[in-house]
Amino acid sequence: MRLFIFGSIRRTLIILVLLAVLPALAILLYSGWELRNRVVLDAENYALRQVQAMAAHHERVVENARLLLMALARSAEVRELDAAACQKLLAEILASHTAYVSFTLIDVNGHVLAAAPADLPATSQPIDVFQEALQSGAFTIGNYALRKNERRVVVHFVQPVFAGDSIPKGVLVADFDLNYFGRLFADTRLPERSIFTLTDARGMRLTRFPETEKYTWVPDLPRMVERMSGEEEEGTFLKIGVDGVSRLYSFKRLHFQGASFPYLMIRLGIPVDQALGEARFVFVRNLAMLILAAALALVTARIVGERTLMRRFNQLVAATDQLKSGLLSSRTGIDPQEGEIGRLASAFDSMATELEKKEHERSVAQNELLRLNEELEQRVIQRTEQLARTNRDLQQTLENLQRTQKQLVLSEKLAALGELVAGVAHEINTPVGVALSAGSTLVEKNRTLTELFSQGEMKRSDLTQFLEESREGVDMILVNLNRASDLIRSFKMVAVDQVSEHRRLFRLREYIDEILLSLRPKLKRTSHRIIVECDPDLTVESYPGAFSQILTNLIINSLVHGFAEEESGEIRIEAVRRENVLELRYSDNGKGMEPEVQDRIFEPFFTTSRQHGSTGLGLHIVFNLVTRTLGGEIGCESRPGQGTVFHMTIPV
Repeated sequence: MRLFIFGSIRRTLIILVLLAVLPALAILLYSGWELRNRVVLDAENYALRQVQAMAAHHERVVENARLLLMALARSAEVRELDAAACQKLLAEILASHTAYVSFTLIDVNGHVLAAAPADLPATSQPIDVFQEALQSGAFTIGNYALRKNERRVVVHFVQPVFAGDSIPKGVLVADFDLNYFGRLFADTRLPERSIFTLTDARGMRLTRFPETEKYTWVPDLPRMVERMSGEEEEGTFLKIGVDGVSRLYSFKRLHFQGASFPYLMIRLGIPVDQALGEARFVFVRNLAMLILAAALALVTARIVGERTLMRRFNQLVAATDQLKSGLLSSRTGIDPQEGEIGRLASAFDSMATELEKKEHERSVAQNELLRLNEELEQRVIQRTEQLARTNRDLQQTLENLQRTQKQLVLSEKLAALGELVAGVAHEINTPVGVALSAGSTLVEKNRTLTELFSQGEMKRSDLTQFLEESREGVDMILVNLNRASDLIRSFKMVAVDQVSEHRRLFRLREYIDEILLSLRPKLKRTSHRIIVECDPDLTVESYPGAFSQILTNLIINSLVHGFAEEESGEIRIEAVRRENVLELRYSDNGKGMEPEVQDRIFEPFFTTSRQHGSTGLGLHIVFNLVTRTLGGEIGCESRPGQGTVFHMTIPV
């Protein structure tokens, strides 16, 4: 692609001109973007100031209404509830305050004593706000209400009337017309198609300027309400209005003391097209000027290139064609002083002069290269043979290492079996010795009784004593021989399974008990407690020897590494079958392991007690038995001071 783009000098000149225009285009785009951002920021600030001014005006309206009603409530006519005088007073106040649509004086029973205008319908009286003002005894702002016949929205201002004591005698009600903000909106002289909207906390659009008739007392757009009901009390955002016009909106939430509603939302929208019109015009004008300048530069580059570059390039191409055909005497005829192309032509002529000399040197170099290639091939063959011998040596070393590892693993198994034999032999020695002692005693008692019988001195008491002692001795012999028989049977089963790889059906709980019995010589020297949780009727078909080696290595590992000397710990073995999977859980409450030790416990020859004779193969053998022999999975969880747990899942 690169050769295609820059293959022609004319195209290269055009590309260079375009590349020269790119920085100006980038500056133009950046300045347009910056101008647009500045215009948008100015528009946001302007709209926010306008809506803040509208909000301040509304707050002044509320404050003025409060002051006006308080002043009226203190007048003598109102305090005495003089209906005729109040009628005249309210008519004068209404005439001088055009922003209000009505003033009403109501007694505590809800009867209208005076109203301006006089024909004010009774249904327009704010009963709920009336009751709230009487109860609070303070200035109250009611909800915004729609007067359907007049198609206008008003807000009720209510002031209790007192006649010398703290008990209200009635209330003054002033209804403020929200259309008053239409005049303010018109006086602001905002850009064309700008809008001003008042929305209550329920999302009802109270009124909108302009097009007030169309958008009075209708639900506001949910996206507008959601944006104005957020955490910010005021702000700006860009949205499309209900009329489909994209506007930059500013909003503010107003909170009034004594109001029966939480807040009022006002917003002002200015069309985006008008706000950005000037910036867009400046950008388009500058872009048109840049395109015109680029076009003039392209025409100029083409004319200059044709007259200054292409003629000499054609001479150089012709000389190159002659040289390609074998004419080594070809020359360009261009003066070397004619700039860069002249220097290029001079270099071409020098190249043609040197070609014949280089041809001879090339021939000599080619012969030398052939000789070096032959030597290189011979070296490659020699190095290949050396690498092959090295690979064979490495393979032999690896096989020796694997054989040594297998021998070490087998030695570890045999050592464990030998230790089991020694322990069981020591354990059997005690019951056998007791049985032997009891037998010797019986022989001596029998000899004594025989002598008494042969001498005729045997008494009935001697025979009775002999029979009693014989029964005790025989019982002692039977008990100890049965104990020795149980030990031998357990040892035989476990030992045979450890060296056998046959699969058979067996009861898991019974087999675990046999394993623990064979380990009793080691366990009885400690105060540890072993708890087995397994269904006595749980039967599995698997390799019992693997289970024996797994549990034996885990128990010995806990005794050696998990517990300190003289410590009393607990070892728990739990087994449960779920469909075709046996879940085996082994845990102790010993010292636990550090994370760096836990990550390496299944590695061969890794141990933390090598000074005590550990080989580091115990858990490696467990891992191989679980994953290879039994085809299952094993995992370990441990924390320092919180013991160790091994989870095993084995298909059965």
